[in-house]
Amino acid sequence: MGDPIALRFDPEPKRKLEDMAEGIGPRRFGALIRVACRRLVTQPKAVGTGLAEQRRLSEALRAIPLVMLKIKLEPDTAQEFAALAAAYDTTVSALMRIALHRFLQAPGRYKHPMLREAERTGLSDWVDVMVNPSSKQQIWRLAGRYGDKLNTSLLRVALRRLLEEPGDLAGDLETIAPLRDLRPEIYARANVHFDEPLRDKLDGLAARVGSDRAELMRLAARRVLEEPGKIEQAVNNEVFRSEKNRKHLMARHARRQARRHTQPD
Repeated sequence: MGDPIALRFDPEPKRKLEDMAEGIGPRRFGALIRVACRRLVTQPKAVGTGLAEQRRLSEALRAIPLVMLKIKLEPDTAQEFAALAAAYDTTVSALMRIALHRFLQAPGRYKHPMLREAERTGLSDWVDVMVNPSSKQQIWRLAGRYGDKLNTSLLRVALRRLLEEPGDLAGDLETIAPLRDLRPEIYARANVHFDEPLRDKLDGLAARVGSDRAELMRLAARRVLEEPGKIEQAVNNEVFRSEKNRKHLMARHARRQARRHTQPD
């Protein structure tokens, strides 16, 4: 058996894998993981689809809720903002997230436009928008460089840039508006021995689908938990795979099975 490689599993699936391995026999976790890996690399159908689904689910579970901001606008600007949202069959919140994303990517010289916004009159219409907390924090930080109470002024600067140059809104509504702040991923680590051919197959599959060992093994683990099949037989075969230990391990396994079957309930 080769050197161990470090894998990272979601805590709950890892616990289920440990329970499954314990139900098969002592010290079967590593063999169970290798079985899951062998199934994945020998039956790689729909791996790309599975990874995409796994990533979407992870992002959905880790998404941080949006926060509300109130922007005070003059009536004409508020109407223009609402009309633009209606023209693209979307919401003012989605447009505002795009506006903030674009602004934060390239703030440029925003000081004087922001200060002019602070002096603007005729602001009577309040518009509520939902944005990512990180965008709010970055806007507050940039505005705070030049004084207090300039946050909403800078929001209007970002919004006016969008209204003046909508650009590829259709594309940004697909790619930028849905983005959410995410909590960090939390994984439980496990070191598992892999023989070199199996490790090479796993790395080869990872290279083909744009992934890595750890992510592929999380997919493999999910598959084996959902469809274990004849998992006990497969795990025991994996344990006995080494010719050097095969006879000894099979005899020991037979003794354990005999004791298990003769123990009173």
